Amino acid sequence: MGVLSYAGGLGLITLTVYIMVIGRDLIVPFLISVVIWYLINTLADYYHMIKIKNHTLPKVICFIAALLTMITALYLLVDMIGNNIADVKAAAPVYQENLLKLSDRIYVLLGIENQPNFTQLISQIDLRPFISNIAGTMAGIAGNAGLILIYVLFIFLEQASFKTKLAALLKGSKHEHTVEEIISTVSIKIETYVAIKTFVSMLTGGACYIVLILNDVDYASFWAFIIFLLNYIPTVGSMLAVLFPALLSLVQFPTFTPFLIIITSLGFIQVVLGNIIEPRLMGNSLNLSPLVVMLSLAVWGSIWGVAGMFLSVPFTVILMIIFSEFPKTKPIATVLSHNGKIET
Repeated sequence: MGVLSYAGGLGLITLTVYIMVIGRDLIVPFLISVVIWYLINTLADYYHMIKIKNHTLPKVICFIAALLTMITALYLLVDMIGNNIADVKAAAPVYQENLLKLSDRIYVLLGIENQPNFTQLISQIDLRPFISNIAGTMAGIAGNAGLILIYVLFIFLEQASFKTKLAALLKGSKHEHTVEEIISTVSIKIETYVAIKTFVSMLTGGACYIVLILNDVDYASFWAFIIFLLNYIPTVGSMLAVLFPALLSLVQFPTFTPFLIIITSLGFIQVVLGNIIEPRLMGNSLNLSPLVVMLSLAVWGSIWGVAGMFLSVPFTVILMIIFSEFPKTKPIATVLSHNGKIET
């Protein structure tokens, strides 16, 4: 009986992964809408905590304020990206000239006498797959924008009756208390993770913005936003956040000095905030093993791409909490944990 049970569980997991891969085009927009819904609700809760003469704002006002904040942030983001694309096109000839000078200096440093023609080297690089991938991603996001908005609308309409439906569904069940506790624990831990991660990401983006501005790096505000965004991806995101602006400095400036300053400064900021400040703030609220974090990043990234990378940690936390509540799956939660101590 035990063998059949484990075989059934393995089959269920395989089927679930298969559905997630096949249904990616439908599931990912829904998950994005859930994230937007969650962020609006969380922001509304923080607005509700603000007191004016010992009075809190009405929840309706807080919700409208959170919704307007989200819309404004998205508008500013689109406007910033559009302006930066135009600036990049205008600065492209300067970057190309600096890149040629940089290649000449590298050849001199390496002692290469017969320098290959740079134009010939560039012609050997096929950027079409890369550009097609980016274009496909942007087209997918634009095409799913309407679907995402519809999902968000219906989630908000469903929100009011969700607790009533859940209570009616579990009424008289022996698992009623367990399910309620799982939902409460997931909500608290994910809210803690999002709040702390957002705070640290804002600090990181702000500190890196100051470094980029002081070194006259182009598009400092754009790179600060990218750094803020990449900080949500564990480990890999922090490395890319340092690498991208540093590479830009190589083609923007004719010398190596700005590159060395930027990569050192941004790396220092990432180490201090990501490896010292964030773990102290996060504490044991997540209790995930670092190896599990990296594996979850690879697994969810392979299933859902970049969206899976951003959602890897919250999803793994949710799974660990659910596994910890049932005797048969509690060993899995223990393996996923950092110190083997599971709170139930």
